[in-house]
Amino acid sequence: MGEDIIGKVKKSVVQGDYEGVGGLCQEALNKGISSKVILMEGLSEGMREMAKKFRRKGMYLDDVLWSTAAFYFGNNVLAQAQEAQEKPYKGRVVIGVPDGPWTIGPDIVTAVLSANGFEVVNAGSDVGPEAIAKKAKEVNADVVAVGLYLSYRIPMLVELEEKLLEYGIRHRLRTIISGPSTNPKVAAEVGADAYCVDATDILKAVQRFVEELRGRMTSKERVLKSLSLVEPDRVPFVPFAMTFCARQAGIPFSDYCNGGKALAEAEVSTALKFGWDAVIASSDVGVYAEVVGADVEIPHDDVPRLTGPAIRWDHAKEDFKKLKDPKEYTTRGRLARFMESVKYMKEMVGDDLAVIGWTEGAFQGTMLLFGAEPRAIFLLRQDPVLLKEILGWYNEFAFECAKIMVEYGADIIGSGESVAYYLSPETFEEFALPYEKVLYKRINQELEAKVLIHCCGYVPQCLKFAPMANAYGAIQFDYQVRLPWAKKLIGDKITIMGNLDCNRVLHLGTPQGVEDACRKAIEAAGPGGGYWLSGGCEIPRDMPDENMHAMLRATEKYGTYPIGGKR
Repeated sequence: MGEDIIGKVKKSVVQGDYEGVGGLCQEALNKGISSKVILMEGLSEGMREMAKKFRRKGMYLDDVLWSTAAFYFGNNVLAQAQEAQEKPYKGRVVIGVPDGPWTIGPDIVTAVLSANGFEVVNAGSDVGPEAIAKKAKEVNADVVAVGLYLSYRIPMLVELEEKLLEYGIRHRLRTIISGPSTNPKVAAEVGADAYCVDATDILKAVQRFVEELRGRMTSKERVLKSLSLVEPDRVPFVPFAMTFCARQAGIPFSDYCNGGKALAEAEVSTALKFGWDAVIASSDVGVYAEVVGADVEIPHDDVPRLTGPAIRWDHAKEDFKKLKDPKEYTTRGRLARFMESVKYMKEMVGDDLAVIGWTEGAFQGTMLLFGAEPRAIFLLRQDPVLLKEILGWYNEFAFECAKIMVEYGADIIGSGESVAYYLSPETFEEFALPYEKVLYKRINQELEAKVLIHCCGYVPQCLKFAPMANAYGAIQFDYQVRLPWAKKLIGDKITIMGNLDCNRVLHLGTPQGVEDACRKAIEAAGPGGGYWLSGGCEIPRDMPDENMHAMLRATEKYGTYPIGGKR
């Protein structure tokens, strides 16, 4: 009996009986048949058969309209019968037509997708790419599907991809193109994820894409899993960018360096725009030294400069004795605002993105207290006992700052230690390694956070010492260190971040050149996990947007695990 009434519902859709289908759906409900069965096996199958007929044999305009109307009338009856609760949709699809007043195609697609459990939001017919992209962002779409009927409007498909990038959502969704003026070649040329022949084909693509998207990790999960030296779903994308973020946010770098909401908003908005997996609270090397008493010049829109020390190298003992308990400095001035930016970041991204706070390592931080005065290095021989006392004091200062940032929501603490890794191995082992071990162990065990060591320049010695100081943490090193060699030496001990040439490749290179460089880096360091794609140092202020998009594109194309395998 149930099969008979469901068959009638299906037949009424095929025949376009929009006046009778409602009664049949109600009759089926009265017989105890669930709304889902009526929808999927009756209305949906009717639309499938109608769409197949439309594709293979052709149908008249009025017949198409009657069948579509029958589906909607039947579905309305089912909707009214359901309990007043949110519909458990499988995913959300935005559809639109950027050329001409065409509505039949979208109506068929909407009916087929809706019948199969997807929420469909129609951005409209004869609407511009920006309106479609805006709607996709507004409703947090999983898929954007557009139909194109006029071949000279193909550039609108390119514009749609650009607008999705501009709105910062392209990496979070998939795009489908269809219609008589499209084909697989057009899809490849405009950057769409799929070309589909008809509504049934679109349904299959949507089902596949939504399943893939639902299986993705959050950015935070992706980053943290890679730190365990286990393969996540894809290689994390973690640029270290400060001036770039300020430029993207349209604020002078002096505002960014002042910390607080300005820094957080610039970092988060840029990360969302380009699909980064983490946000990093870092501004300049002067912020920690300044609060202790160093002089820092902050230009309106340029990088701050240390202009005077907190500890004079030739009066080190006297000046060091004047320093207070490290905790007293953590609530003062620009440093307090800088660390507070972590709190604002966490409020903005929640558990979606990883949050990285920032300190200076003991040796680099101590040298900055000396105003980055090269002569301070003579304390290594002139008064090593005093230097070690200062290093110990700075270690405690860095820990207290890390503690505050972890309380604010940081998952990882960055530690700038470039200066230390330029030391000879013997000097490093005496004046840097012991302090790194102590600090990073305390952050790991007492704060339950991971550590990212940052060192730039040609510092191959980091490959020996970083895993000793920061096992199962992360290290960023510059492009001069060969990545395949580094992966072979330390890839099973510590996560590697980097190490693309920020200037010649990321800033001055072409998008294709950037993508190629990313592919090589991913192939070299990605297998087995424990790798974040990034520049070797800070992303240049004027790196082209197209090149940043190319980096994300490379993680999607080449960094999905298993790397080099079928996906």
